[in-house]
Amino acid sequence: MKRLIPTLILVIVCIGGFWYASSQNFFKEKPEAGASLVKVNPNDVASYTIQAGGTEIEMQQKDGKWTMTKPSALPLNEYSANGWIDSFNGVTKDKDATIDAEGKDLAKFGLDKPQQQFSVKLNNGTVQTLSIGNAMLVQGFDYAMFSGSPEVFKINDSQVKSLAKTQLDLMEKSPIRLEYEQVRSISVDWKGQKSTLTKTDTDKKSYEANWKLDDKELKGSDASAYLDKVQFLATEQPAKPAAQVKMDSPELRLEIKYADASNKETTTVYLGKVDQDNLWLVQQDGQWAYSLPVTSIQELADKFKQLPQPPEQQAAPETQPTTPQAEQPQSK
Repeated sequence: MKRLIPTLILVIVCIGGFWYASSQNFFKEKPEAGASLVKVNPNDVASYTIQAGGTEIEMQQKDGKWTMTKPSALPLNEYSANGWIDSFNGVTKDKDATIDAEGKDLAKFGLDKPQQQFSVKLNNGTVQTLSIGNAMLVQGFDYAMFSGSPEVFKINDSQVKSLAKTQLDLMEKSPIRLEYEQVRSISVDWKGQKSTLTKTDTDKKSYEANWKLDDKELKGSDASAYLDKVQFLATEQPAKPAAQVKMDSPELRLEIKYADASNKETTTVYLGKVDQDNLWLVQQDGQWAYSLPVTSIQELADKFKQLPQPPEQQAAPETQPTTPQAEQPQSK
């Protein structure tokens, strides 16, 4: 009997291992990845259109640069503009996604008048279009068609959402893009109160150099927080042409001095005009005006008025003052 015990233990271990492997689908074939609907070379794209939410966005590419021609021009984030092509190339259709191979009754699927359409036009005139119809009863899927085929198939909502970009999704939301290593000084003049951050060790990296905030010494690790405050200014509203903003008596003047590798200095000036709870920020001689909350500008100005606290004071616990207890009379 003792000789059988190791064998029984081995059998039990094997059964347990088989059960675990089965529960983890180790013995099942992995589902095949969906087939891509199309693959276009981004360099061959002349334009693309996004028809969704009742609006039409048209983007045109020339010499590797994008412009928005519909519904109106905006300053664009090139990464987002190019990224849309990647999302279009990434749309796939599963092997079992076919709903109607012939597509004879498109109205039944909402594809006679698609709710959303995404098109890419190549330089040779070829157009590839993905049409999206009604939502399916199966949650998370829609009916779809692709140009050149009558087939109606299902598509995942997540793929549709990756294409249904808005103007704001494609816009550059940051009015100021700092080159940290080239910054020599930043001056913030808000309603007549001015502070200046200056790099004193110009031959060192920004985080290694010594800086001054007005006449107070700063370490590079502390100065980066001031640079970040400028860099992270961002809008959540569409920009508008700078010519539409009357920049008389601006409340904000933000001046950034740069130096390139040959130490040639240039100065970029931004002006800001308050409009109720917002401020229109415009680069001098720039094309676009960005709407920013006045509160964010006030926070920027306040930051440039504050020196960083020493580490021992940053998280100092609050202590309650203690009062000495009255001496108790000794009992005789």
